[in-house]
Amino acid sequence: MKKFNLKLFSILLLLSLLLPSLLVSCVIDKTQSDLSITTSGSDLLVPHLGKADYSGKTLTILATHQNSTYGEAQIAPLELTSEPVNDAVYERNQLLKQEYGFNITCIYNEGFDKLEEQVRTDTAANSNSYDIVASGAMTLAMLTKEGYFYDLKTLPNSNLQLDKDWWDTYLIDDLSIGHKLYFATGDIFVNDDEYTSVTYFNKKIIEDNQLDNPYDLVKKGEWTLDVMYEMIKTAAKDDGDGTMNVSGGDVWGMVTDAFDCYKYVVGCNNPQVYKNEATDLPYLAMTEPQAISSFEKVFDMFMDRSRVAFTEQYYAWNHPEAGTVKDYFYNGKALFFAGRIDAVSSEKMKTSTIKYGILPVPKYNEEQVRYTSVVDPYHFFCLSVLNNAKDIEFSTFAIESMAYLSKQMVTPEYYNRTLQLKRFDDQDSSEMLDIIFSNRIVDLSIVFNWDDCIQYYNKMLFSNSKDIISFIDARRDAFNTEMNATLEAINALKQ
Repeated sequence: MKKFNLKLFSILLLLSLLLPSLLVSCVIDKTQSDLSITTSGSDLLVPHLGKADYSGKTLTILATHQNSTYGEAQIAPLELTSEPVNDAVYERNQLLKQEYGFNITCIYNEGFDKLEEQVRTDTAANSNSYDIVASGAMTLAMLTKEGYFYDLKTLPNSNLQLDKDWWDTYLIDDLSIGHKLYFATGDIFVNDDEYTSVTYFNKKIIEDNQLDNPYDLVKKGEWTLDVMYEMIKTAAKDDGDGTMNVSGGDVWGMVTDAFDCYKYVVGCNNPQVYKNEATDLPYLAMTEPQAISSFEKVFDMFMDRSRVAFTEQYYAWNHPEAGTVKDYFYNGKALFFAGRIDAVSSEKMKTSTIKYGILPVPKYNEEQVRYTSVVDPYHFFCLSVLNNAKDIEFSTFAIESMAYLSKQMVTPEYYNRTLQLKRFDDQDSSEMLDIIFSNRIVDLSIVFNWDDCIQYYNKMLFSNSKDIISFIDARRDAFNTEMNATLEAINALKQ
């Protein structure tokens, strides 16, 4: 294709992608465009970056998640495949190459541990062929503590504008520590969205039990843990043998995993650490009054063995038949399923015959100001800049331009077409997605996993104890020791 035609085609594609996002009423950070930029009248592809010529340059990103749903598609797909996200990213990259001359490529390392080791080895030998590392936040946090990344807020010669809406500014605030920031995410990626916690529900079971419409409850601010639990109690039904189990015809109120206990507590706007507003430093908050009350409510719901089934009550998380529990939802035998956004792309959901909807994680009570949906820390996809990066000006120009164009070209394909139109069959689900994505939260304690605190709520479930004050008192010193060691290591970094 000739250069002129490619540019014309790319412009037409951009306009076609923008149109659905403008037609859909969007209230969330992920779907709004900065119209003052996109309608400024400038003929520059990325107006705020100006003109540039990086002919012959290649942005190389070291990443994980190649085999996830959008793993290869979200950074540097090799060809058009007729899959909307893949093709939008491909055209974005072609447009950037045409306008600025640079290529984008990705080196994949599937294991988190293997990626960490590669960064250590390559940096020690000064043989990095990449300046940018992209992976789950927990992996990046480990390398941050060891001093491999720049503070993005003080990055020299940087073109990043992390306060713009093509970056997830709320999550960036959650990720900062002592006013420093070592990894960030936004429209440049899709996998950060895929691992957002949500609640799915079976529409038929709602109708059969004459329960309130969950969509209406969410819109009125009345979708709470107490309301959800009452629905669970109504929907759960024994198949007649007198025993609720995962090998018969019982109908469950909810199926889930043990770790979702943590996600539902955080959904009450209670991350395990709060941050001092002045210093931006975290402190353990699991024994704050509302955190205790939130955990107790979630604990009582999860431990109701006659109505709620979580996987680890029956199988180890990695047991070959562990999926049996959540299959009850796909088979139409459970009202609620605590999952993540990526579940809608699974083969089981695609082939299921049930009519389902999506909801945010419920609030603690109606007085809670907003719904909060936590992002799964293992796979929360972010990027970092190596502190021995060879060309920060170019690397940050490239990722800033990728993020900006992704806001306009990729996010509408993922959000409006793939999620709203292909995966859900009602306008209400679209409104729920708006609420979910605009109210996400990430928990710094879990990202750095001080004292293996990612397992704290799990351990409480497994021991069938909700005496959280005693539990935390026994671990507070260990937690604080590891947290303070991280803070000291970060404070000592010279950048």
